[in-house]
Amino acid sequence: MPHRPSGPLRRYSTLITALSVLLWASYGMGAELRIAVAANFNHTLRSLVEEYQTENPEFRASVSSASSGKHFAQIRQGAPFHVFFSADDQRTADLVASGDALAASRTPYALGQLVLWSSDPALIPEDGLGFLRSGEFNRLAIANPRVAPYGAAAEALLEDAGIELARGQRVTGQSIGQVFNFVSSGNADVGFIAASQVILHERRQPSGSRWQPPADSYPPIVQEVVLLKAGADHPWASDFLYWVVCDSKAHALIQTDGYLIPDDEARHVCTGNQ
Repeated sequence: MPHRPSGPLRRYSTLITALSVLLWASYGMGAELRIAVAANFNHTLRSLVEEYQTENPEFRASVSSASSGKHFAQIRQGAPFHVFFSADDQRTADLVASGDALAASRTPYALGQLVLWSSDPALIPEDGLGFLRSGEFNRLAIANPRVAPYGAAAEALLEDAGIELARGQRVTGQSIGQVFNFVSSGNADVGFIAASQVILHERRQPSGSRWQPPADSYPPIVQEVVLLKAGADHPWASDFLYWVVCDSKAHALIQTDGYLIPDDEARHVCTGNQ
């Protein structure tokens, strides 16, 4: 039979076991949360991480920013991210279908807003659609609609409005980040980018001119988050995801940066946790 300690030795053994459990729990709660985020939401997510840490000082996170397509490829190849904030709802669906993400966690966290923007404060008039129809600009930049949701929204708006650009008048970027660079550098007069980019830029630089199309003039830009398989047992992953999607403080930060909050019905993860 195995030897069982008795008396003081047994109490000492029990204490060591209890301390080991506490140390293991402390290590687990201090484990860094690895977050993949679409480039357009990077600034906002970092603000959200800082706010969450004020309520949970032991929370630690590393944030990796890139295009949703790049992150998608990395996750499919085994990158050990715990949570993925995508710029669309297609890649989250694909990750669930491939078994790389948990279906029940997939939910929208923000709705992107499309903006026609120029660094020239006098270029875009109040009637932005009329300005586009007039063709009184040299080059218009949009993101590649095949890979970028903001580009797909911009192309749909142009098509629905019957606007056809002259040869060489359209410049295509591989992301809205590249489109923003085209416009801010002067390589394009105007471009369709995210409202969040304009807001962030004009906090630090002089204002340009902009036109914000009605939300019903282009397909909704639904940005979704999903808990990845690697994060299923992480002590912070589900709670942080829930906080971003459901908490009013998180909503205020997201809206301040130019996004809309999806309606309650869409944010299904909040219903079961209230």
